Formats: sequence, C-alpha cells, structure tokens
Amino acid sequence: MSERLTKALEAGAVRVGFEAADLANAVRDLLSPALAAHGIARERIDDIVGAILKREETGTTCSGAVALPHARSAEVQTIIAAFATNERAIYGGSDVRFMLTFVSPQDAPAEHLRFLSEAAKVFRNDATLDKLLGARTANELVDVIRAS
Repeated sequence: MSERLTKALEAGAVRVGFEAADLANAVRDLLSPALAAHGIARERIDDIVGAILKREETGTTCSGAVALPHARSAEVQTIIAAFATNERAIYGGSDVRFMLTFVSPQDAPAEHLRFLSEAAKVFRNDATLDKLLGARTANELVDVIRAS
C-alpha cells in the first residue's frame, strides 16, 4: 500500500487527460493549484516550480512513460504533490504519460527519499500503469495507487 503517496495525492491535485506544452508548463500547471491550496503564496509557488525545474536540469527524472519532477524547499512544511495521466502524452515531444511532481520540506531529506522510493515502486509496475491509464476520474486514479 502506498500510504505516503496516497495521502499526498488526496490533499493535492490529480488530473486525468492532463496536457501541457512542455515539461516546465506541465510542472507549473499541475503543481501550482496544489501549492495554492496549501496556502503557498504566488511568488513562493514560482520559486518552488523554479527549484523543481532547476533540479531537472541536473538530471532528468523522466524515464520512458513516467516523470517524477521534484525538489525540496524551505517554503513547505509537508510533502505537496500532484499527479496526472494522459494516454497520448502529457507534454509535446515526450513519451511521458504519467507525471508525479512534488515538493517536500527542505529539512526532511529522509522523508523525501521515502516518498520518492514509494512512488518509484508504484510506477515501475506495468499492471498498475495499465490500470492508471484506464482510470477516468481523479478518484479512480487515487484508488489504483491506494491498491498498489
């Protein structure tokens, strides 16, 4: 069971059929509503998204159909995540059909790594990926992850 991941997604943003022009817009458009819902100010959201994109520059977190763009930030007190699927591609010129983007507290590196590890386990299971692509609502996506 993916407790950390499920908990973060229940409090975050989950989208089916999500599309964006590129990776930067995908991270921004997907994660910003979750950050705002947690009371993060607009200028801080820009800083957090920038940190995620800077982290991506050092080594991409996109691997085949799955992207896990993430960073740590002093701006958050808990892990804030957003998840999306798209049967075709989440953003142009990519094969990415699943994106989990998240930010965790700067002073919680162990929790960050546990969350990332849990996510990686969920998204490397082909049967789970097939079920996620078959989901038609945000609740169905969370239910698939909860059951994985």
